[in-house]
Amino acid sequence: MRRGCLMIIKASDGRSGDIEVLESLLKDEITADQRRAIEAEVYTLRKGAQGERETAHILDRTYGHSGRVAVIHDLRLSDGLGGYVQFDHVLLHAFLKRVAVLETKNFSGRISKNEHNEWCVWYQNRRQPVDIPNPVAQADRAARLLELWLKAHKHSAAFRRVEGWVIVPPTCKIDRTRIGTGTRIVKVDNFHDRWTEDISFADATGFFTALSAGQLGAVGAQLASQHVPPAYAWRRRFGINDMPNRAVAFTLRPEIQATNVSAEPEAELGTKSETLSEATTVPPESQDGGALAEQPPATDSRPEPPDQSPTDKVEMELAPNRTKTGAKASALVTVIEGISERVLPDGRIAFIAEPGTPAAEQLTGVCKGRAIWNPRFRNWLCSAERAEEIRHALGTLPAGERT
Repeated sequence: MRRGCLMIIKASDGRSGDIEVLESLLKDEITADQRRAIEAEVYTLRKGAQGERETAHILDRTYGHSGRVAVIHDLRLSDGLGGYVQFDHVLLHAFLKRVAVLETKNFSGRISKNEHNEWCVWYQNRRQPVDIPNPVAQADRAARLLELWLKAHKHSAAFRRVEGWVIVPPTCKIDRTRIGTGTRIVKVDNFHDRWTEDISFADATGFFTALSAGQLGAVGAQLASQHVPPAYAWRRRFGINDMPNRAVAFTLRPEIQATNVSAEPEAELGTKSETLSEATTVPPESQDGGALAEQPPATDSRPEPPDQSPTDKVEMELAPNRTKTGAKASALVTVIEGISERVLPDGRIAFIAEPGTPAAEQLTGVCKGRAIWNPRFRNWLCSAERAEEIRHALGTLPAGERT
């Protein structure tokens, strides 16, 4: 909440509650697959929360005492279509009449793309890059939804520009030869200069027509008041008790790639899924989905989770890389008629449908933009959180358990 002259409207909710719940599940009688998936989810949540805290710290130091910029962290709004959109950070600049929607990604390698606008991350000691969803498109989609919110609440005149930005840690390398200097993806410590560098005459007029500090705070408070805290059905997700035969999925870091895998869907906002037959393990690297994160050394055969920003979190988080352990993917579980899913050893979820069938067309429509297509095994791959979003889009989760 806003305190005194501070314009930090909403702080991050954090994920300590979810982590406590997940750690308590590890004490239950669960399968080895469930244990690996839960441990990977805990790792992902910790790294994602750490990254967002680091970005939030820099933003609070930069704008927290300014009467011109309102800062909102960890905002989750309804998209008007039965789902939700997560905003890692939102900045409302009264004088420049701009809004920045920040999507934090915890990549530690070199982020790049090709001529087809297909994005990837190159990690040290890996011969092949890891494909990732387009983070700029993800941030832009969130920005468009916020723009609609401002229009619906008659704040369009106060904010002329709403832009999506991708924020990466200082240790991440951005391949500007491929991405270009004009693309709104920057290291967190360079964001302020990039955001305010191209002030036009129209922007300058905002100094005369801008909202007052009180008005800005009121708009920020109104926006924050519509935050919907997530209520994750962790037991259902991991198939504990009520779904004893169901395999579990968890958020995955983009740097982890499984070699043989078949997948099954989850429900969340976004559609990344791929089917895999048997999965091999993946090596260590960092992730995409949170903010800044280091990768712990692999000391055992447990799957290593993704580093991310949640945010995609249409962004897919990766689990720390592992060496081959002989672990196999879980058994296929039916999602709806014609569509199945399975959990891979690295924690990702694979969705599969018989090619050429109506179910395959339905799955493709839901997974595009949310999951990654694996042509080798003809399935869709995604993180556990994305899987929830996909299941939700397929209509398999009760309304009360949608996140």
